[in-house]
Amino acid sequence: MNPCPKEKTFKSEKYKQYIRSLPCIICDYPCSEPHHVRNANNSGTGKKPSDFWCVPLCKLHHAEFHHYGKKTFYDRHGIDIYEVLFMTVKGFVEKEIS
Repeated sequence: MNPCPKEKTFKSEKYKQYIRSLPCIICDYPCSEPHHVRNANNSGTGKKPSDFWCVPLCKLHHAEFHHYGKKTFYDRHGIDIYEVLFMTVKGFVEKEIS
């Protein structure tokens, strides 16, 4: 028995499909892919954030994020990623309950 079982990551194909339907948060390009937002509480070795920690980025900006790293990327584009994340999830919830 493992005294510290691995935490399960919540996955939602429906939410990721919603993310893909949104424009890039940087350039408004209509074709985006889910970018998982990582922080100290939801990442680490062998750990991936929940799908609800995704925001839409086009391929170009997703690659730029991974090239420069989060601090430089967010500063360069003037992004409050947690505000963007909140508004993205809020939009999904409102769409689902309407």
